[in-house]
Amino acid sequence: MRHLLILPLLYLSLACQAHDDPSRRLISTNGYGEIKVKPDIAIINLSVRATHKSGQDAKQDVDDRVNNFLDSLKHMKIKQEDIIASSIRLSPRYEHHSGTRLFTGYEAVRTLSVTLHKMEQLTGVMDQALEQRIEGIDNIQYDNSQMEQHMQAAHSQAISDSKMKAAALAKAYDAELGPIIRIDYHRNTPVYRGKIQSDSMERVQMMQAAPSRPGTYLPDQITYSDNIQVQFDLIINP
Repeated sequence: MRHLLILPLLYLSLACQAHDDPSRRLISTNGYGEIKVKPDIAIINLSVRATHKSGQDAKQDVDDRVNNFLDSLKHMKIKQEDIIASSIRLSPRYEHHSGTRLFTGYEAVRTLSVTLHKMEQLTGVMDQALEQRIEGIDNIQYDNSQMEQHMQAAHSQAISDSKMKAAALAKAYDAELGPIIRIDYHRNTPVYRGKIQSDSMERVQMMQAAPSRPGTYLPDQITYSDNIQVQFDLIINP
């Protein structure tokens, strides 16, 4: 039994030595792929809050405003599945004066999210939010409806780039690529290059100051990128 245990350990040791052989010739490359597209989806995150002496009054206030806003979205043909308005927070509020705490009422806060598949609706939705006293336009996020396809395209570019670089380097040194030894891969997160929150808030203020001239929104591109590290055996031609 003792010899049966030693033999597998010996084979494992020899395999590790072969892989870590300092005389072994290897080539490592980094493949990169990048796809840039214009967003065609906008996600508006909003909030509304009200403070009243009665918690019931505070809740009713925000509920009424949200309901009116939802009615206006229905008239704009925005589907219910593209709207999230499920949360509410109700909490007591206090002011502190000279070491004493004074109750000022209850604050109710509701948050909403509206996903737009038509970018031209963006200004109209924010106009309706302000009209229905949904003053908290917190931020705008942008996305693309073909995200998976773009990420796959960037992935394919990264693979091709790693192979091309490795083959070019091997050829430059009169060698050939051998089998792949190792692949290191971590999927990247899509990056939006534009300013989302601060720019949106400035434009909302512009709309309030000049209601006769609707805001124009020109979102920047979304970058889908991928990165792959590959290690090959390097075969030296005699």
